[in-house]
Amino acid sequence: MTVLRENDTFSLPRSIEATVIGEREVVVLPQGTTVAVVLVFGDSRAPVAYEVEAFLQESGRYALATVDASDLP
Repeated sequence: MTVLRENDTFSLPRSIEATVIGEREVVVLPQGTTVAVVLVFGDSRAPVAYEVEAFLQESGRYALATVDASDLP
């Protein structure tokens, strides 16, 4: 399992739903989207999940999503 820290970046291994910051709009971030870790859930040596942020180029907005640590290689 990959262990990441805040501010690390990675490409999503699968598509996930995300919420646009400041709005109630839900978008789908496709597999391969580059995201940045903004929060690590659980023990930093064995996290259970990550809150990640993605920049949506088409609209100039940002979105947040939660990625389970077990989803990362």
